Amino acid sequence: MASGCFDNLRLSTRVLNHLFTDSVQEDDKQSLYNFSEELSTLTWRTGFSKDEIRKLYRAFKQFCPRGCATTGDLKPAYAKLFPLGDPTRYTQIVFHSFDKDGDGFVSFSDLLDATASIVNGTVDQKLSWIFGFYDLDGDGCNTKREMLVIISAIYEMVQDARTIRPAVNIQVDKFFQKMDADRDGIVTREEFMSGCKNDTIINNQLSLFNKIW
Repeated sequence: MASGCFDNLRLSTRVLNHLFTDSVQEDDKQSLYNFSEELSTLTWRTGFSKDEIRKLYRAFKQFCPRGCATTGDLKPAYAKLFPLGDPTRYTQIVFHSFDKDGDGFVSFSDLLDATASIVNGTVDQKLSWIFGFYDLDGDGCNTKREMLVIISAIYEMVQDARTIRPAVNIQVDKFFQKMDADRDGIVTREEFMSGCKNDTIINNQLSLFNKIW
């Protein structure tokens, strides 16, 4: 189950990738870039090259000319990929993971920092970001309630919500059997990171994040 969570998170980042990079026009070479920070600083902070940052920024500005994205911008991408389901809740979860200041908007800086953690981060940085993706209330623990919300949202993208409850409960139970080392009903950041590092499949999947972009 834990490895399945990584599959879905990787899908989320790929959707964001296609969402922005598909809007880049090859003949748009002369766009003006107005960064709030020097490119050299962004390169040092994120590990992306100047050209990678320019390309992502150009795509971001084409897709979001007002300079920020909302859940309404992301939902059509998921709806296109999952036409038979309802991506509303999962879109909100993905958006929340990028909107770190909780202002209802994802800026270019938000997107760049999150993407850098996922793609260029160390194993600990990647796992920490992934843990935060599932920690909906930000209290440093993953509860069964939070996992039920997330896994339900994933299933809702491909199935009728009324039919998924048994499958969701099974997947959440598997997650806690694997990750909840002290069996106290919550998964701490330390338990999550330890459980992931000790799992060969998850370790292999972490390397696939490097190939998203």
